[in-house]
Amino acid sequence: MTNFETIIDFGSKNLRLGIFDLKSKNIYSSKQKIIDSSEKSLNILIKDAEKYLSKHIDNIVVLYDSPKFYSLDISIKKVFDYDISIKNVYNNLIEEACFIVSQNNFKDQIIHVVINNIFIDDNKKLNKIIEDIKIKTLILEIKFICLSKIIVDDISRKFRNNNLKIINLYCSSYVKTINYMKKLDHKDCIFFLDTGFERSSILIFNMNKFDFFKSIPLGGNNVTKDISQVLKLDPEYSEELKKKFNKLESDLSFNKSDSNDINLYSEILEKNISIELLKQVIEARLDEIIELLLLETNYIKNLNDKIKPRLVVFGNGARLLSNIYNVSIKKIFSEITIVDENDSNVCKSALDYHKSDESFLSKTKKKPQKSGFFETFFNLFSK
Repeated sequence: MTNFETIIDFGSKNLRLGIFDLKSKNIYSSKQKIIDSSEKSLNILIKDAEKYLSKHIDNIVVLYDSPKFYSLDISIKKVFDYDISIKNVYNNLIEEACFIVSQNNFKDQIIHVVINNIFIDDNKKLNKIIEDIKIKTLILEIKFICLSKIIVDDISRKFRNNNLKIINLYCSSYVKTINYMKKLDHKDCIFFLDTGFERSSILIFNMNKFDFFKSIPLGGNNVTKDISQVLKLDPEYSEELKKKFNKLESDLSFNKSDSNDINLYSEILEKNISIELLKQVIEARLDEIIELLLLETNYIKNLNDKIKPRLVVFGNGARLLSNIYNVSIKKIFSEITIVDENDSNVCKSALDYHKSDESFLSKTKKKPQKSGFFETFFNLFSK
């Protein structure tokens, strides 16, 4: 048994690694840019860590994000013939809900199981199961986050090729959101926007309940591509320009003493780049992301006009939403908070979630009872 726990944030541009002792103290962290392939970069990341630890790494908890993540909701009810202990039936009902979802989405894997509401006799609402009580009815409202088994298997293969076993895979956007939720004193409606390299996700919590999830295949790299195409600039230079320009115009930080290989101050003068056009390119793509994530959904349309939700933005593309941009998102929210992520904190949020009661629901799933011959035959040919 190892005396440490290893977390990897398996991004599409960078890999982040955090190693923690059994008291959850960070003992090692590193970051590796993906070059050539994620599998090769993973090999470099692990070898460097093993060299530092002088120990072999076997088991990994993985954070992963993809526009292929999706959520679905299920409400399941059980009526009992007599008063029964809630602790005897609560987990069984969750397992039954998981089985129903798995059977009807057999190509996908359940990644997260979130219990949003618990109702017992006469629709009495429970916040959590604290003490054992006798009940006659039990209703659970559950939200599932799922991902294609093909994608999960592909990620697992890359880790196996590096002699690593994934003990649990989580949705990065969701895990980081749970971490930020704990730090916010806000019980009303909060929107979390995670802007990644080639993916953006929106997660909505209302009265501390996980209410909405959507992910699309557009992110910060699409802004870079737009800058490169419209302004006819090199992609690498466009990325540097995007990062540097993401400040108030009065504090552009285009200094002549810039230590970067590309001196953006002189380059902008030489290339005669239009700052106004650059703004328009960035704003146009940001507006499209917001439109697809939020404005086209019924959730926004059904919001109470008198109550404006709060927005928390994080991820590699979060800096794009600085105050200089007049994007449509500002009209919807009462407050916008930009979170600068720390590599070790991202891994620590995954470790905390991995140790939480909620993660236990997706770790341990009982195998359903073995079907008889005719039931197996029917299920096989009904798909």
